[in-house]
Amino acid sequence: MKTKYVKIMVSILAFLLLTLMQPNTVNAQKEKHSSRPQGSQTDSKHKKIEAQRIAFITKELDLTPAEAKIFWPVYNEYNSKRHELRNSSHNSDDLTKEEIEKLTEKEASQILEAQITEVQKYLDLRKEYHTKFKSVLPAVKVLKLYNAEREFQKMLIDKLRQNNQKPPADKK
Repeated sequence: MKTKYVKIMVSILAFLLLTLMQPNTVNAQKEKHSSRPQGSQTDSKHKKIEAQRIAFITKELDLTPAEAKIFWPVYNEYNSKRHELRNSSHNSDDLTKEEIEKLTEKEASQILEAQITEVQKYLDLRKEYHTKFKSVLPAVKVLKLYNAEREFQKMLIDKLRQNNQKPPADKK
């Protein structure tokens, strides 16, 4: 009974900590998408997904209150930097087949180098925070974190696929 109570309290604490730490990430997203009206349905969906991700990670890592207190600020910082990298990337992966065909050899080479540079930046960030995560959590929980992030990503993709396959509901 006591263990269940502790787990519930850890979940609540982690959620509250993350909620308090989130304004930086949310503001960064709003600046990036400034053409979108504030309080839009997309912002609401992002907040909902973020809350689900927090709850999922909290559950999977089974953090103690002491671990949660030191882990979430580090993770939020990591997540914020990861979003900054994603937002600053040049998205050369989005080139269509026709656009690629029109590139000169020099342009294609520059794009390839930029892609490698972006991947390296992600890897450098991951290595930096890997060390930080290991300084605040046992190695087993760091592995659980990486696994939880992958699992949540898979769940999200599966949910999106299911939603895209459903026929729209009739509105009367």
